[in-house]
Amino acid sequence: MSILHVTQISKKISELFENLLDLSDLGENDAQRQVKILTRCLAAYAVHFSTGCSENEAALAVVDGGDDNGIDAIHYSPSLKQMTVVQSKLKQSGTGEPDSGEIAKFCQGIKDLFNLNFDRFNSKVIVKQPQIEQALGEFDTRYELILIDTGNQGLAIHSQRLIDDLLAEMNDAGEDTQDQLVNFVRLNQSKIHSSLAASAGAIPIDLEIGLSQWGKTTEPHIAYFGMISAEEISAWWETYGRKLFEKNIRQVLGVTEVNEEMKETLSNSPENFWYFNNGITIVCDRVDKSMIGGSSRETGAFKLYGAQIVNGAQTVSTIGKFNSTSENRLQSVMVGARIISLENAGSNFGADVTRANNRQNRIENRDFVSQDQEQIRIRTELSIDGVEYNLVRSDSFKSTQNSFDLSEATAALACASGKTNLTVQVKREIGKFFENLDGGIYKEIFNPAVSGSYVWNCVCATRGIEKELSNRVSDLPKRSGREYGLLIHGNRIITMMVMNKLGLRTKALKPGFSTDEVELENAADEVVTMLRGQLENDFPDAMMGTLFKNQTKCRSLVQSCV
Repeated sequence: MSILHVTQISKKISELFENLLDLSDLGENDAQRQVKILTRCLAAYAVHFSTGCSENEAALAVVDGGDDNGIDAIHYSPSLKQMTVVQSKLKQSGTGEPDSGEIAKFCQGIKDLFNLNFDRFNSKVIVKQPQIEQALGEFDTRYELILIDTGNQGLAIHSQRLIDDLLAEMNDAGEDTQDQLVNFVRLNQSKIHSSLAASAGAIPIDLEIGLSQWGKTTEPHIAYFGMISAEEISAWWETYGRKLFEKNIRQVLGVTEVNEEMKETLSNSPENFWYFNNGITIVCDRVDKSMIGGSSRETGAFKLYGAQIVNGAQTVSTIGKFNSTSENRLQSVMVGARIISLENAGSNFGADVTRANNRQNRIENRDFVSQDQEQIRIRTELSIDGVEYNLVRSDSFKSTQNSFDLSEATAALACASGKTNLTVQVKREIGKFFENLDGGIYKEIFNPAVSGSYVWNCVCATRGIEKELSNRVSDLPKRSGREYGLLIHGNRIITMMVMNKLGLRTKALKPGFSTDEVELENAADEVVTMLRGQLENDFPDAMMGTLFKNQTKCRSLVQSCV
């Protein structure tokens, strides 16, 4: 069946993507032309499958070609806060495993990408440099590395070790954190075929599920409710992915505080997941209950025809993507579920259910900051001085010469604190500052001793240093390489060290504070020079993109430069 499956996969991905791809670099007489086209189609499909973006967006993500450095597609989604990096291989035989040499090349290419070594890539990657830099520079970006191929075997030990070593290095944050910034996904022949079959319009999703502690309502519409095992949900995700949510108003949102909290519950207290989670709602064309379990309400087996999840996309995707070294971790996780049959329910009822179940706006931890009395005090103090401090999340707010927002304030205060752990945390994941508004790292930077003028002075100082770093980037002969990576990835540590060197934290406490451009330029030059030398001595082979998100390594760097 392998060759048949590869044939079907090739036909479908060609229909989806071939006419959208840039094939100008492929010669008409190239004996491998069709294989190369299908390899690019596979890369596009991986992006489309992972992010749910349009076919055209996925095709634009493809960078396969000469000097691609082992990377065949790169895509950044600001809404998902996810950067996707793909290597694709078409095996016409449908057998075997990915070549370990190609995987080694993929791993090296990822390292070069994170180190901003753009001179090692082709023009297709260089065109995406602004997008890649945005992804690497944004707060809370997550990275999905995808290996997609039409082989039917797992990775060999050596290949798996290469991937494991790469993930260990990229996810190493130092200290005791278990936070995962980088995830690896293998899409083999079976998964590709299953997902394509599920996405075919003529093939509805039929689910066989087990409910425990279940109940039923018949009026005015038939519905069942109960608890379902997270293991079953994980299996749905693996088979169908985002096709489960086609009728949902909101698709997978990627990295959010709520999703991160779900992951934390799965890791640390899986038995509490049912208590903490709102559950999922499924609509289907028809529900059949089997005779398994008889009339007992302890357990029941059901078959759902034409099933779609209309509420709970975040729950399902988080469970589906959950990475645990203990595969049986999900066995103890139960999720609340409602199953609503649309049989005899009227043509509009399913849409009404979907709409009603998605009216609630998602609230993040940082939204509660606007109610913190200290923040209100700081905002009031600044408003008297004619400075706007925006506390509420808003896509329309743009910082100006006399305005800033909570994210900018948090980054500035973290750097001004002189504490490496706070500075690294704001670079790695700023959302952690808002998890506990009554203590912890939040209170270290926002507390009664912090005045509005001090916050604004720290923001101004940070802006001055960032302007100097931007000038240094502009003066570089090329926007690539280790020096470039230091200025981009190390911007927060550099800012902290410049502030320390000039005593800006103390100066910012006084009225009439201002920064001197020449003073900032000289201090930045000294700090960058020290860091450059220390990096070569202590971390000559480290990836810059992950090094400056590692508390232990950054603490060592700072201490060595004192």
